[in-house]
Formats: sequence, structure tokens, C-alpha cells
Amino acid sequence: MTDFHSSSSNSSLADDYEIEVELASPWSRIAAAIINVLIFHLGMILGTLFFGLIAKMLHSALAGKICLILATLVPILMYFIGQSIMMSTKGQSFGKKLLGIKVIKIDGSNPGFIGTVLFRTVIPYVALLIVGLTLNLLFYQDIEIALIKSKPITLFFYILCLFMLFRTATYRRTLEDYLAKTIVIKI
Repeated sequence: MTDFHSSSSNSSLADDYEIEVELASPWSRIAAAIINVLIFHLGMILGTLFFGLIAKMLHSALAGKICLILATLVPILMYFIGQSIMMSTKGQSFGKKLLGIKVIKIDGSNPGFIGTVLFRTVIPYVALLIVGLTLNLLFYQDIEIALIKSKPITLFFYILCLFMLFRTATYRRTLEDYLAKTIVIKI
């Protein structure tokens, strides 16, 4: 495991070499996440307006249903593909780019697709979904109720990560950072 050396908010990543970095503040990481959510929802609103307008022009029930599906899928796919490309190549989401922060591996290299998209986003999301559904199915035995009630487990996970952002002793690393062996720095 790579060893960290820190002096207040400046950290040094050491293995066979040293790299001086300044950790991103918790507030900039939170703001970047909020910006990402706002961009996602703006895309969903624009997709709904665009495909809703097309559905109205076509005057067909089938076209309306197809446009409803497209209004959901197209913005989600565009957002996910855009974020995946940016995170894989630059270590930055839309929000991170706007705020001048980025994700790097603890050895200073770019985490790429596996580190930023798979380990920091997809695996935690899928794990939360599976754990939440499993626990809720044990208590409720109804899949519809289990899907609705899985939110508290997800909320607990993100609150835990929020508290971890403020721990300088652990270099402000969240559970996703530990899984992907990354840190978030100022650039």
C-alpha cells in the first residue's frame, strides 16, 4: 500500500517517488456532486421537453410511448457516456472540471475507466442496490415494497461518505476512494 505523508492540506504520495498534491476540499467535492446532479436533471428536463414536443407533433399513442422511453433513456445514456469518457481520460466529471479538481490513483496516475467509472461509480451503486434489496426482501417479502424501502441504506452509505470527506487523517477518502485506491486533488 502506498504511504501518504501530509502537512495540513498538502499531501505527498510516496512509493518509489514522491508527488506533491493538494487535496480537494470537502466543499469542492460536494459542490461538484451537486453540479453533476443538476446537469443530469437539466438533461432529463430538456429530453422530456424535446421528446414530448415530438410526441405531440406525431399525434400517436405509440409514438407518445416511444418518446416517453426515449425522453428517459437518451439523456441518461448521454450523461453516463459523457461522464464516463471524462472520468476515464481526465479523472474529472463535469462538476469536478468546473471546480478544478480531479481523481488520481494513490500513486499519482490516472485511474482510467476501471478506477473512476467501474470502482467509484458502478460497483458501489450495484452493491447498494443488491444489499438494499436483499435486506428489504428479508423484512418485507414484497419486491415492490423492497424497491421503495431500499433508500435508507443508500442514504446511510452517502452520509457515511459525507463524514469521511471531512477526515483529514484519512486524506478525505470516501468508501469509493478506498475501493478504487484513489484520492481527489486540486489541479
